[in-house]
Amino acid sequence: SSWSRRDPLKAPAGGAKVGEKRKLTAAEELMYAEMKHKERKKETEKEEEAAAVQDAWLHRGIVVKVLNKKVGEGKYYKKKGVVKQVHDKYVAEIKMSDSGHVLKLDQEHLETVIPSVDGEVLVVNGKYRGQVGILLGLEEKDFAARVRLEKGGERPLPYEHVCKLA
Repeated sequence: SSWSRRDPLKAPAGGAKVGEKRKLTAAEELMYAEMKHKERKKETEKEEEAAAVQDAWLHRGIVVKVLNKKVGEGKYYKKKGVVKQVHDKYVAEIKMSDSGHVLKLDQEHLETVIPSVDGEVLVVNGKYRGQVGILLGLEEKDFAARVRLEKGGERPLPYEHVCKLA
């Protein structure tokens, strides 16, 4: 019998009637156990990632974008700068890339910047926080960046957990 993605316990084969449970072959048992193990591992990783998320994500040396339209009467809106200092976890001193002006802004007025492919990133939140990696690509349907970490292999991370390094 051929194995499919359907529940092998309900798959008809070898004289079993549709809907009737049958005994699995040794190979099917192994494949079924492996599939269940992978599902559990994926859930555990998701739970660990969620548990590791922190409110504060600012780090020195990252590139951020200003989201507040009122700062400087709008002249800094959507402009990028580099975080030079972090005060009390949530406030960044940013040197603006185009003007060189230094601003002090709360992280709620900022967003992470995703570099181009092969650009260097810092993981700013989650389980891999503090690790450096290389952006391999984007998984737009999952709102994730595929990153190769220095330690931890290759993995998708939420856009807001990675930021371009200056």
